[in-house]
Amino acid sequence: MDEYFNNMDLQQFDLINSISIINKDNFTIVIPVLNEEKGIGKVIQDVKKEGYHNILVVDGYSTDKTVSIASKNGVKVIFQKGVGKTGAIKTAIQHVKTPYFIIMDGDCTYNSKDIIKFLPHIQKYDEVIGARTIGRKNIPILNRFGNWIINQTFNLLFGTNLIDVCSGMYALKTNFAKKMTFKTKGFDVEVEIAAQTAINGRITHVPIKYFKRVGKQKLRPLQDGIHILRTILKLAIFYNFVGSQTE
Repeated sequence: MDEYFNNMDLQQFDLINSISIINKDNFTIVIPVLNEEKGIGKVIQDVKKEGYHNILVVDGYSTDKTVSIASKNGVKVIFQKGVGKTGAIKTAIQHVKTPYFIIMDGDCTYNSKDIIKFLPHIQKYDEVIGARTIGRKNIPILNRFGNWIINQTFNLLFGTNLIDVCSGMYALKTNFAKKMTFKTKGFDVEVEIAAQTAINGRITHVPIKYFKRVGKQKLRPLQDGIHILRTILKLAIFYNFVGSQTE
């Protein structure tokens, strides 16, 4: 046994040790939804199977059975203030009471078994992004190309080394998130969060699986991709120039 531990990578040992002492009740799993009746039930059930009891569904005023299905699965459902995904995230931050929370979509694209990967790292970092490295074939090829351009641009402007800044699954320290301000309204909220963390905190990523979405896709690859790139440029100007002038 001693020889085994002597040969074991110390970082891996620390990771395993950290996971063993983490209390899952210190985490809230936040699921922003809009018309996700086909996937939300399974997502909630899978999260519960992994032992997470704090689950918060933030609904953007769905017109299908999303809210009914989520409520029947015994989780807290609240309605977002503001518009778009940004409104959902802002609303979630206001309601989360645990030290940490994890955002994941309600369309079955993310694996609840991957949540455990975030837990030890979020104690050391302010944001941990789930990098969709497994199952990338499930991301449409145009989206993949757009994501590559977005990642390269973000890393160049913010001095990071991230590989999936647009991922919809990520963990945040609650106290850190409550200090954030938001100017975005839609799918660019992920890059806004990452930008603020890159400037004001510590950010990293972990590999996760990605599956084909259940239900209708809301992202418009070309239009939203261009919009996200514009957002990155605006954020870089603000934080690297305007922000430095106010320090």
